[in-house]
Order: sequence, then structure tokens, then C-alpha cells
Amino acid sequence: MTEPSPHEFQELVKGFFEKIPFNQQIGLEMRSLDLEALTLSAGFQQRPELIGNVWTNILHGGVIATALDTVGGLTAMVAAYQRMGDLHWKEKADRLSKLGTVDMRVDYLKPGRGEHFLCEGSILRTGNKLVVARMELSNDREELIATGTATFLY
Repeated sequence: MTEPSPHEFQELVKGFFEKIPFNQQIGLEMRSLDLEALTLSAGFQQRPELIGNVWTNILHGGVIATALDTVGGLTAMVAAYQRMGDLHWKEKADRLSKLGTVDMRVDYLKPGRGEHFLCEGSILRTGNKLVVARMELSNDREELIATGTATFLY
């Protein structure tokens, strides 16, 4: 089997993203993936089970961190795949199956109020074994709720 085309690779990433059980649990849906700019965005809607503070009706901090980590990890996966260059795609897939978060910092900037949320990730650096990503979570009023920076090992 030959290496997937860019479109096929995008579909593989989307399929992988949709199969992650926790993404399904919080309703995280992939919105876009740009292979050139190495950016990925995903969104989700506010639901009662995602509330962290019942008196103020704001998003749970763990849901925010999960969205940031997920988007950063998948953005890192795409960057690492491209960085591996001419390796056979099966070897790339094997290495990517072990991708994991080494370190992540989350800055909560505003309470998580809103009906819809958008999480975007971009790559700061791709090395031979590590990828550093930056992520942002905004609400439907385009207010920046949280930012994150994470390092992923592949």
C-alpha cells in the first residue's frame, strides 16, 4: 500500500479524532485541518454535564484542558508525520501511535462562559522526537478563554 495522499491523510486524522471516546463524551468535533500551516481547530457546545461551577454556569477547567491537549496533540501528530519525511508510512504510523503529552501548561484567562467553543492549535517547533504546540480556546463571542502550550513526544 502506498503512502496516503494529503486528502487521504486529512481523512485519516479526522477519523482518528472522531474515534477517541473522550472526544465523543465532551462533543469535541474537528472543524478544520490545514496541512500547510499545521493548524487544527475543533469545536464543541456547552452542555450541562460540562459545567464546572453550577452557580455561574461556566465550563469545567478539565474540559478546557482536555480540548487544548487534544487539539495540540493532533496538530503535533500531523507535524511529526511531515517531519519524518521519507520514512515508510507504516513506520510513521507506528511512531505516531506512541505520541504522548510530555508537558502542558494551561492559562485560564476568563471564565468559560458561552454556548459554543472553538479550540485552535498551531505548531511552534518540530524536532526529531518532540513537537511543541500552542493552543487557544475561545467562546462564541470570540473571547479568549484559555491558552496552552504543550510538548509532545513521538
